[in-house]
Amino acid sequence: MSARRLLLPAVTVLFALTACGATEESGPGSTASAPASGTPSPTSTVNITTAGDVKSADCPSASTLQKLVELPAGMTFGKVECVKDWAGAAPQGPKAGDGVYLFHYTAGTGWKYYGEGSGYDCKDLGLTVPAPFCISDSAPATKKPTTKPATTKPATTSPSCPSVNMLESLVELPKGMTFGKVECVKDWAGAAPQGPKAGDGVYLFHHTAGTGWKYYGEGSGYDCKDLGLTVPAPFCISD
Repeated sequence: MSARRLLLPAVTVLFALTACGATEESGPGSTASAPASGTPSPTSTVNITTAGDVKSADCPSASTLQKLVELPAGMTFGKVECVKDWAGAAPQGPKAGDGVYLFHYTAGTGWKYYGEGSGYDCKDLGLTVPAPFCISDSAPATKKPTTKPATTKPATTSPSCPSVNMLESLVELPKGMTFGKVECVKDWAGAAPQGPKAGDGVYLFHHTAGTGWKYYGEGSGYDCKDLGLTVPAPFCISD
């Protein structure tokens, strides 16, 4: 009976030592078995464009610029030539003239249509280096009216007439100029620029389903029939 009573405390001490060892291995000081948690940090980088970084504007492709304006039927852009934040594209087609479409890049808004014609003065564009679409030592540029647009089939329903602000968001007007009253007939909108150097021409915009309002041309003397209009309009001439 006495031998059996001595064995019980020994077993108890062994069990206590085993439990103590297990507690130390899983205690707060152990880090080997701690599982990883959270999502791994991404390794991709993001390029940030600053407002004054004109070199960050990659030269756009012809197809990119053709999304910003509606060229007359049968015409496309050829080679695009870029200098800093300016891009010039000459239209190609049976009725193409000698002018270019000029686009300007600004941070936050990207590429926007600026003007159409020839004889731009590089100084007026803020360029101190030669560019193929402007003249370095000429008088202030004057814009050349566009050639008569080709026939375009109008939409079957008339869209809402756009606001001045909406049209100004589609093009970049020369400094100091704004659009005045917008006049609409069916899917066409004409807006005359206002400012110290404004001429007698209008900016013409066309609406197509799926793409909305796009710049079409700049000038005067449009023929309403060429625009597919059978009713008088203030921005074109009717027979």
